[in-house]
Amino acid sequence: PRQPPTRSTSRSMRPAFQQNFAKILCFVLPASLLLTWAAPSSLATLSPADGAVWLAPDEPELRYVVRQYSAPAAALCADPEAADLLRDSLQVPAWRGRPAAECCRWRGVSCGWDGAVTKLALSGSRANGSLPTGLPSLLASLRVLDLNGLSALSGTLPPLGRCTRLTHAYLFGTALSGTLPRSLPGSLQELECSRCRLSGTLPDTLPRALQYLFLESNRLSGTLPASLSRLRSLTELELSDNRLEGSVPAALGSLGLRHLDLTGNERLTGSLATAPPKSGCSGGSDRYLRGRMDAQLTSSLRPPKSDG
Repeated sequence: PRQPPTRSTSRSMRPAFQQNFAKILCFVLPASLLLTWAAPSSLATLSPADGAVWLAPDEPELRYVVRQYSAPAAALCADPEAADLLRDSLQVPAWRGRPAAECCRWRGVSCGWDGAVTKLALSGSRANGSLPTGLPSLLASLRVLDLNGLSALSGTLPPLGRCTRLTHAYLFGTALSGTLPRSLPGSLQELECSRCRLSGTLPDTLPRALQYLFLESNRLSGTLPASLSRLRSLTELELSDNRLEGSVPAALGSLGLRHLDLTGNERLTGSLATAPPKSGCSGGSDRYLRGRMDAQLTSSLRPPKSDG
C-alpha cells in the first residue's frame, strides 16, 4: 500500500509564500503594535495651546503635522534678532550669555512648534529692565505674559494689539508708568496691572472678551467710560485707590459682576441699584488682589452733593 507522505515531505510541498507567512507575521505584528502604541503617545504630548492642529488619523495632512512636530520646538527660535532685543531690554539675569537662537530654552520662555514665543513667565526672575516700546515679532504669538512682582521693571506698557493671541497679562507690582494702551488684543481675557504707576484715563476700547480687570492702586483719573457696560463677559472689576471721578454708570449693575471695588476714589459719586455679592476672585489675580468687597457697594461710595 502507498505510504502517506511524511511531515517533512508535506512541508516541502507548500507554496513558497506559505512557508514564509509565519516569518512575515512575526515581523509585521510586533511592528504594528509598536506603531499603534508610539503614535498616540507622541501626539498626546502636543497641546492646542502650542499651536497643534488635531486631525483624524485618516486625514492625509497627518503626516505633515507629525513631521512638523518631529523636532523639539525648544531647539529653534523663530526670530533670534528679536530675541536679542528682548534680552537686552528686559535684563533677565538668567538670560545673560545664552544664545539667541536657543531663546525657547531660556528661563520662563515657552514656544510653539514654529519657534514663536507663546508664554513669557518671568515672575521671580529679577528682571530689571523694561518692555521694548515696539513689541518684537517674536511675541506676535504670545498667549500669556506674566511679569508679576517685578518691582524693578520700569518703562511704559507698550501697545499689545500686535499680540493678537494674548489672553492673560499679569503686571502686578511693576514700576510701569504711562497710560493704558488703547490698542489691546480682542482675545484678552484677564489684565492685572494693580499697584503700578499707570495714569491717564480708562480707554473706551477695552476688548469685549475681558473677564477680569484689576487696576487697583494706580493714578488713573477721569470718569468711568460708559463702554464698560458693553463688556458682557466681565465678572470682576477692581479699580480701588485711584483718582477716578464723576458718576458710576448705572449700567454696571446689569453686568452681574462677582466682584466690584471702587473704594478709595474720593471724587467718585453715585450708587448701583444692585450691589455685587462678595468677591470670588479667580485666575492669577487671586494671589495679588488687595482690594476689598463691601457688603453694599452704595455704602462705600460718597453720595452726590445736593444742589442746596
